[in-house]
Amino acid sequence: MLLLLATASCGTQPAPALPPARTPTTSPAIAAHATATPEPTPAAASASATPAVAADLSISIDPAGGRHPISPLIYGLNNPPSEVLHALRPGINRWGGNPSTRYNWRLGNAWNAASDWQYRNGDYGYTGKSASDDFMRDTRDADAAALLTIPTLGWVAKNNDTNTCSFPTDDGQCGDASQANCEKPGAIADPKRANVPIDVQSDLEWLRHLKGALYTPQFVAMDNEPDIWGHTHYDVHPSCTTYDEIRDTYLKYAGAVRAQNPNAQLLGPVSCCWYYYWNSAAGDQDRAAHDGQDFLPWFLQQVRQHDETAGVRTLDVLDIHYYPEGLYNDDADADTAARRLRSTRSLWDETYVDESWINQPVALIPRMHKLIAQNYPGTKLGITEWNWGADRTMNGALALAEVLGIMGREDVYLANYWRYPEPNSPGFYAFKLFSNYDNQGGHFGNVSLAATSSQPGWVSAFAAQSDGGRLTLLLINKDPQRAATVSLGSPGALPAGQATLFRYSQAAETIVRTTLPGVAPTSLVLPAYSLSLVVIEAK
Repeated sequence: MLLLLATASCGTQPAPALPPARTPTTSPAIAAHATATPEPTPAAASASATPAVAADLSISIDPAGGRHPISPLIYGLNNPPSEVLHALRPGINRWGGNPSTRYNWRLGNAWNAASDWQYRNGDYGYTGKSASDDFMRDTRDADAAALLTIPTLGWVAKNNDTNTCSFPTDDGQCGDASQANCEKPGAIADPKRANVPIDVQSDLEWLRHLKGALYTPQFVAMDNEPDIWGHTHYDVHPSCTTYDEIRDTYLKYAGAVRAQNPNAQLLGPVSCCWYYYWNSAAGDQDRAAHDGQDFLPWFLQQVRQHDETAGVRTLDVLDIHYYPEGLYNDDADADTAARRLRSTRSLWDETYVDESWINQPVALIPRMHKLIAQNYPGTKLGITEWNWGADRTMNGALALAEVLGIMGREDVYLANYWRYPEPNSPGFYAFKLFSNYDNQGGHFGNVSLAATSSQPGWVSAFAAQSDGGRLTLLLINKDPQRAATVSLGSPGALPAGQATLFRYSQAAETIVRTTLPGVAPTSLVLPAYSLSLVVIEAK
């Protein structure tokens, strides 16, 4: 179900698609570290029509090493249209994003666009009875898990009229309070002008409605990016959210949902970005009031203490969003493209210094695993919004595939690409190689295996095995000009069985399927800028 904004009639401003592209936060770095030392990309060279006999690099696979389950929930999307949902077969589908905070489920087609579009109400072009009912129905029919974001801010749109807005101007138009926010306050709106108040009972009624009409969502998130409510939803929340407000609001709603829906998995705090993992928008004074503690560890400790006292767990998944700074865009010039591919190392590599204002190692996934183990063991890790940009280009597609491979290897539990790759785009086919490479539900294996490339800056490798013994090996040639001949080890290194190659490259219009001769291939030529998935059936 794709929601699009109808043409606006209030003023002359055009209405954006839902949801508008988010603006990455550019708060100052917490601390500066050493200068970045990115792994070099191989020197560009013209691809030869006849590859060299000798291998350029080698790939080794250890079937006994690094074994752990790969969660099918890492292959998630954010509310794509039905045709994309069925073509890509994601493991989980998310109802979320900025509009979800102000969605009025009783009206079924009313949102407030907040700071994304002049704090206007609207229906985003949806003309049916209930957008959320349709979301649940489409998700169920696609055999995906449903992740529902419920409003906890306390206000939702009172209608779907685009002429209704929080900051009307003297000439009858809609304004944005001169882009005021909680850190730079300006005009204060009457929240009732465009919204109606709700409380936790409204959300519980929504969940009861869904259970009666369709089914209960398996995952429930407590709102969206509360850390920046004072920016995004300034009209109804002109103050900056504090540590305490985020904790108290989360516990109030999560506790109520747990009592009514004991089997749902609960997600929070749904933090927007790197700076707010460690700080609140309320600034140094709020941080000092909490003994200088970083926010996420403090939040986990607080929820753990509450849950141990209550005897009921209210947090199942630590939910964060991650957009690499300066790369969530459509730029694919040579410098940006090379940095985009290097930057995937920020997900796992403790030696990689982020090349943005962060200017320190991020190592996001192992950092979060460690943070969870120290502060609330048993909590899983979810990244319900992520995007590396430029997914309509081959460069963006390679980054997308690399991230999916990393998430499986590094044991992320749940992840949702924001929002979805455009049909028949390079990013679409990159995602498809993991989730439906043969149009018959063929997907990357569900048990991760150790795979090592001798030149990972040139060709990266990810391997997995399915329950039936099928082996899948994804090879990513990140050089835009040079083909690579890779050695896959000595005979017997791969299991014997019929091997099929599924490939997408800059020269292809779709995924190309090729049956490889013999069994257990020992070498392979990878075109420049390509994704090659080798599937070996178990004998």
